Amino acid sequence: MRGSFSQRYALDLGIDGPGALRGTFPNPAGGLNLALVVTALLLGLIVDRYGGLTGQLAASVWMWAVFFRLLGTSPRGWRLPFYACLIWSAAGEIFLSLVWGLYTYRLENIPFFVPPGHVLVLWLGLTAASRAPRWFVAAVPAIAALYALAAWWCRFDTFSILLTGMFLLCMFRHEGRVLYAVMFVLSLLMELYGTWMGNWVWHREVPYFGLTSLNPPLAVGAFYCVLDVLVGMTARGLTGRPRAFAAQLAVSASGVR
Repeated sequence: MRGSFSQRYALDLGIDGPGALRGTFPNPAGGLNLALVVTALLLGLIVDRYGGLTGQLAASVWMWAVFFRLLGTSPRGWRLPFYACLIWSAAGEIFLSLVWGLYTYRLENIPFFVPPGHVLVLWLGLTAASRAPRWFVAAVPAIAALYALAAWWCRFDTFSILLTGMFLLCMFRHEGRVLYAVMFVLSLLMELYGTWMGNWVWHREVPYFGLTSLNPPLAVGAFYCVLDVLVGMTARGLTGRPRAFAAQLAVSASGVR
């Protein structure tokens, strides 16, 4: 059954064919790539936080280098989704931070490492999702919904009710549920780490909505799930693979329903 999940979320991102996830783990570059991705994300934010503008540029060079390595060592079918993630994440950051004003980066800019950083997090999600147990996929939205209701009732993170609604809408896309559940948790961990380090800060008041936010809002992973939905729509659109066909191919490829 896990193979069925793997094929479904891979194809939901527009990743091609029965061997779509071949080359995640185990593979010759997998362990090294995992170490590079985790190190770039964790230590790169430290370099950015304490290195000033020079540190931010150094972290950017570092993460772009890891991004290009992932392009060269991941399965070929992953490249288009990675490029789509790069473009959509850059546009999303500009809108959410500079236009909507939900959060502000330390230097009040959009660091150059942010778009490739989103691809690194997506790579982690893809490699982790094939190992996610079924209970995890059910537990994440249930816990998110309970938290959002409690936060709304207590009026301390009312933004999360809106974000959780977005997340649950993403979870209606059956082919991508495992990935979205994993990304929801992974991105929350990254947001907690980045705000704790002081690389960026979420503002208490949500502009135009009259809602309040924690730093970060604990349902922030919804934004990453929407990003993945956009990546999948873009990749499938550019390759001419409608979702229904992708789902059918996923089931036949896995041999398990």
